[in-house]
This record gives sequence, C-alpha cells and structure tokens, in this order.
Amino acid sequence: MKLMKRLTILLFSLTGVIGCGIVILVFSFWQSTKPDAAEEAKIKNEAKVYLEKQKYLNEARVTGSVYDSMGNFSFDYAAQAVDKKTNTEFLIYQTEESGTFVNSYHASLWEDQLERRIMSPTLENIDEKLDVHVLYDNEEIQQLGDARFEPKAYLREDVAPTVLIDVHRKRHELDKVRIEEWAKSLREQKILQHMTVKIDYVSKKGELLEDGNSLFVTL
Repeated sequence: MKLMKRLTILLFSLTGVIGCGIVILVFSFWQSTKPDAAEEAKIKNEAKVYLEKQKYLNEARVTGSVYDSMGNFSFDYAAQAVDKKTNTEFLIYQTEESGTFVNSYHASLWEDQLERRIMSPTLENIDEKLDVHVLYDNEEIQQLGDARFEPKAYLREDVAPTVLIDVHRKRHELDKVRIEEWAKSLREQKILQHMTVKIDYVSKKGELLEDGNSLFVTL
C-alpha cells in the first residue's frame, strides 16, 4: 500500500536507508509486534466519527489501522483512510498534547501531486531514473489552520517539504552543483518554492555509502 510505503520511507529516511531494502524494512517494522484488537477497533470507530464532521472529506472512508510498535511517530494507533474523490490515502490520529484528532490528508495530497509532477534530476554516471519522494511535516501543516486549504499553501516556506532521493553510487564532485540547478529549476517552474533536498548514497544491495553521510541542498 502506498501509504504504508510512505510511512516507512519517512521512518528510514532518518537513517538514510530507503532504496532496495524497503520491502524487508516494511515487513520487519510493521510486523514486529501484534497490535491490540480492541485499540484498533477504537481508533477506527473514533476516526469514522471524526470524518463525519469534516465536510471537505465527505467522500473519505476508513480502511484500516496502523500500529506504531516502536514509538517512532506521534501516535500509537492511527486509522487509515482514503478520499475516493482524489484517491488520497491518509491517516487520522489523536494528538498527544491536546488530545484532539487530526488528519494527514493535505500532507498526503501534496506529496502525491508533487511526486507526479517532479522530474528526477540528471547526475553524472547515473543511467537509471532516480525515484523522488516528497515528505511534508504534518505538524507544520496543522499549524497553518484554515490556510492549508489555500490552493498554493503547499508552496509556503513554513511548510517546506523534504525531497528524498537515493543515488546508487558514491558521491560525485558535481552532485551538489547538479542538485542545486535541479532545485532551482523546480522553483522557476513554480513546482516548489522552498525545499530541502536530501541525497542518500546507497548501493543497489541497500548498503549505505559515504559512511552514511547525506548531501543536503536547501532553497
């Protein structure tokens, strides 16, 4: 499922591990411990009640649940949902601080839309098409309040996303220059105005190269 893959990318991007080992990582992460059936049922029921109050999500339906057994996210249990109008998969969960329910709809919607629009960069000694993953911080989006409904809200500097790319070779001396040019072209095309690009160097076997040191470019 696309949503599960995105969550796993988010988790393992912190350690630079994305590429070839993602299937194994998904399995080991989500299957590490069994969730409580009663808690799963509770979060799904609460999410259904929550959705009934969200007029802009009148075509969304709860499809399942997610259990974070390792404490990596800001929730233990979250409901999975899909908006049939936009085919956007997202989460509904209860915040720790206020206890209110929030959803990751806009984060998922913007990520999906941008990943369809963004062309991968061209780098030296790379013949394959590079996968580009876009990640927004949902907590930052929630801080926007009603401003997140504005058509160009995804371009705002205070919600600038992280763009993740795995490169299957060691770092080339021109990589930073090429990525800066590519990021500036996204700005010129008005696809994104602000972003942090994170390049991880990973072998095709999923092993970290360059001692796990990533290349960062921020605009």
